[in-house]
Amino acid sequence: MMTLADLAQPTGIAHLVEVTGGTQSFYNQPSRAGGVMQVAQAAIKDNPNAAHLKVRIVPNLPNAYWNSDRNEIILGLVNPDALAHELGHANNVKQDGLYKKVLNAANGVVRLNNLAAIPTVLALRAFIQDKEKRDDILKVLAMAASAAAAPGIMEEATASTKALYNAPDKAQAIKTLLPAFLSHTAVNMASPMIFQAGRLL
Repeated sequence: MMTLADLAQPTGIAHLVEVTGGTQSFYNQPSRAGGVMQVAQAAIKDNPNAAHLKVRIVPNLPNAYWNSDRNEIILGLVNPDALAHELGHANNVKQDGLYKKVLNAANGVVRLNNLAAIPTVLALRAFIQDKEKRDDILKVLAMAASAAAAPGIMEEATASTKALYNAPDKAQAIKTLLPAFLSHTAVNMASPMIFQAGRLL
């Protein structure tokens, strides 16, 4: 198991290249290898405690993510900006235990809302014939679902902003981070949009 401090050193980058394919490695390019090292160094400079953060390398994973339950970064084959984004999550969540609890609770509510939104709209349409009353209920549900989605969207925006700020190539960072941010936003806002669409039926 590596730490972020390892990735801030040439020896750690050499190990990353070796375990992900050697000369055929995704990271066997100066821009990617150097970018990972720069990201690690910047994160440690910003928060020295980040040096001890565990990093698990998964060679065949086309992604990276912060595992808050195990306090580790899962690092696959990604541009350095994606690693910076996940380190932003790690820094935000580890700073405040209450924040982590609120974020986890909100994300849990979002998942439940996404599962229940369509059945709820169909049930309201089937059992409440008064369109005005049905509209009022859906309006309240949409507002509540939006409130639950807000912490997750704000967390994604904060992590992306930090990654963009530290990125040496801003254009490449936007190209990497924007699609992921839009995807997360779409997932978080799925149930509010379904409830709003239900008001038009």
